[in-house]
Amino acid sequence: MPSLKLPCLALALAVAASHPAVAEDPSIDLKLFGKHEIEGGLSTCHLAFWQSNKDPETDKYAYLIYMPYDKDGVQMQAVVEIGKEKIALTESARGDFDPPQRLGYRLYSSADHATHLLVRIEEAVVTGSLQTVGKATVTVVRPDLPPFVAGAKGVIGCPGSPAPETAQAAPEPVSDEGAAAGGPSPYTGPVGLPLTPPVMLTAASEVPAAVRSEIATYAPDECSEPETLAYPGQRYQVNDNFILWEVPCFLGAYQGTSIFAITQNPPADWATMLSLPNPPALEGENNAQMMNPEVFAEKGVFISTSLGRGQGDCGTYQVFRLMDAPGETFEFQLMEYREKVNCDGVQSEPSEWPLQYSGGE
Repeated sequence: MPSLKLPCLALALAVAASHPAVAEDPSIDLKLFGKHEIEGGLSTCHLAFWQSNKDPETDKYAYLIYMPYDKDGVQMQAVVEIGKEKIALTESARGDFDPPQRLGYRLYSSADHATHLLVRIEEAVVTGSLQTVGKATVTVVRPDLPPFVAGAKGVIGCPGSPAPETAQAAPEPVSDEGAAAGGPSPYTGPVGLPLTPPVMLTAASEVPAAVRSEIATYAPDECSEPETLAYPGQRYQVNDNFILWEVPCFLGAYQGTSIFAITQNPPADWATMLSLPNPPALEGENNAQMMNPEVFAEKGVFISTSLGRGQGDCGTYQVFRLMDAPGETFEFQLMEYREKVNCDGVQSEPSEWPLQYSGGE
């Protein structure tokens, strides 16, 4: 889908500092609204875009569109305000840039198809179950009126608090332990091989062909189309001779997955996809996808959290470390496995769920 080149971009900048976001007539009388106007308040997991020069925490009116997810992570109706009317929208289409970058396009439409809202996501960072959008364009289209265009920021997923933080552009890599995962690791056991800070990829084409081939061969049902993923991924240098690649595979309402693979440095025609070992008592094959991965690069520690539902009150929590393996390659070792089976509505930190297995030293 080509990007929209609209002559009436100036209309988007006519939003006043007060409640109305109104362009001169004839135009779409799009209104900004605040979280105090959202029935029931912000849901734990949601999609929200606000005007880029506003802060939903400090400005009473900032939001352009808001859509909650229910307790199971299913999309509900989105809402915008035009004039005196609150209009319900549902997601009707998604698309990727060519070549694909970040999260592409999302289209929302009213039941009568009289109102369409297109979100063009240009910059985003994905951390676990949260997509933080640092740059987007929101375009509202109605019959016989010029489109209304606004610069926006936003969040998609589970911010972890009732109100979203103001989105920022992708941070520069830093060397502090835990920075890639947003803070220090809750795991304090034996660590793995240290990695350099992550380097974000700018396009899916940067993922080596050998890694793509390995995924297509050994995990075709889990990550079948890496070129259409939500964002390109990132890489970590293990040492002068090897690179660890993180390739995102799936991104849902409140969970995402990645596959990890090793290549030579620089990449050649060889790659090894790393599997995630199960606890000894758990039957079945090892997994390839790490759920909501958190990478603590300086300690070589990886945390996988699989939520049983969007409310986050049950699921499994696993800690892996990266270690040397026979044949001049590497492997993940399972250090901790926790599981909360009962989805009882009582939320707690996954790192505090009942311990089922510990790898020890």
